[in-house]
Amino acid sequence: MNITEYVKERYPVWGWIGQRTHDAAGINAVLPLDFIISCDHGRDIPYYFPKEDVFSVEQQGSGRKDWSNEDLKDAISGDLGKRVFEYFKNHNTDINLLCYRSLQQLEPGYNRFYPRIKMYGVKEKLKTYFDNKNMFFDMLPELSLPRPNGMKTKPGKHSFEDLKKDLKIPFVVQFPYGSSGHFTFIIQKKEEYNKVRENYSDVVVVIREYVEGYSLNINAIILSTNVGTKVLCSSPSVQITGVPECSNYMSSFCGNDYSAVREVDSFVIEKVKEYTKKIGDRMSGAGYRGIFGMDFIVNEDTVYPIEINPRFQNSTSLYTMLNARLGHKERTLFLLHIAEFLQKRDERMCRYIEDFSEDDLLSPIEGAQIILHNKNKLNIITGEFLPGIYQQNKEKFDLVEKSAIFNAYNTEEDILVTCGVPEQYTTIHPNASICKVQMLKSVLSPDLTSLSTEAKNIVVEVYEKLGLKDEEEAKRGVII
Repeated sequence: MNITEYVKERYPVWGWIGQRTHDAAGINAVLPLDFIISCDHGRDIPYYFPKEDVFSVEQQGSGRKDWSNEDLKDAISGDLGKRVFEYFKNHNTDINLLCYRSLQQLEPGYNRFYPRIKMYGVKEKLKTYFDNKNMFFDMLPELSLPRPNGMKTKPGKHSFEDLKKDLKIPFVVQFPYGSSGHFTFIIQKKEEYNKVRENYSDVVVVIREYVEGYSLNINAIILSTNVGTKVLCSSPSVQITGVPECSNYMSSFCGNDYSAVREVDSFVIEKVKEYTKKIGDRMSGAGYRGIFGMDFIVNEDTVYPIEINPRFQNSTSLYTMLNARLGHKERTLFLLHIAEFLQKRDERMCRYIEDFSEDDLLSPIEGAQIILHNKNKLNIITGEFLPGIYQQNKEKFDLVEKSAIFNAYNTEEDILVTCGVPEQYTTIHPNASICKVQMLKSVLSPDLTSLSTEAKNIVVEVYEKLGLKDEEEAKRGVII
């Protein structure tokens, strides 16, 4: 019996909770899930999961928003939570719940609705501590790690002119909390800074220089072993940030490219792993266990750690799917994550951790994803656009297979459009994520900061197929 068969037989009921439904698709391909709790609700769901077992905020008619974990927390405390807990009553056993990030409402002692929920992750209080960018800014010199020139301060104490002189243009204002580029402002103009200063005058933030270079992201995990804790790293990806084809914001997270890592100097990769393990050791000392991630900026030979992501990441799902299609289903991060939280009461899980080799996580993989955002004001999807595998044939963009994830037989000519592809006439709010374009090859140009010409053309094609039009046009009957 392999490890996934063992986990499913010994612990029968598994679920996923996170902002994106599709984050569960890769996991479900390895460990069959019983339910998903999420924010979005796309047309791709039936391709990998029964719709009746998906509980989403979007189903309640709010349209597609720029979802955050706060939306999920609010929903769990409301009507969606009531539906979920009613569903749990049908299971006369423990509910094993994989969480994209921690939710206090589901922790032991807080969850009064269904005490048999077993949440696989650290408590929200510890997750929040390591999420704090101010804390991280202070941590870097303590660990003798490089950090960009800057300071922890309040915007009200500084004028644009002073910061322009000290840090040059652009400079970065980074708030303590926020992910995917939310509450990180890249300031280029006086009016941009004055708006931040006016609205957040007394909030303690990090104001630092803007570092030119490319971004790297890595998934890692902290495990308990017989000889103490250890930190394992996976193969990193080049992180796609603020590309104008996909978002209006320079700090917006727009995807990952694992294939492009072959262009990164091995010295840089070693530094990323070294810094990740050093930071992971600090986290383990505070009691953190399980999956986490790191973002870095590389400027020539200097590697700057930028932030900790104390949770699953958007890249974790892609990493899982790419490994699953190669047949590496038994050696994945999320199974290690499960094993960490089971090993104290399960000898098989303990052995799985002890026998696991980091080499299995560091194997290079091919693949990339681009995240398309709504770049305008309130919009409506007017195209009858299906998720699936497409191919670009001369002037045609042809659907060749209805699918939500890549499989072993797909090639680098295949283009997968997936992850929450909206139903026709869905309202899309500003900067909301619309869908992903995934490929089995690099989507970046040689500078590692911009999309390749081919990828740009594909993104344009997908936007056109979606038929995004602003809400005012729709109301006037121009397009409907």
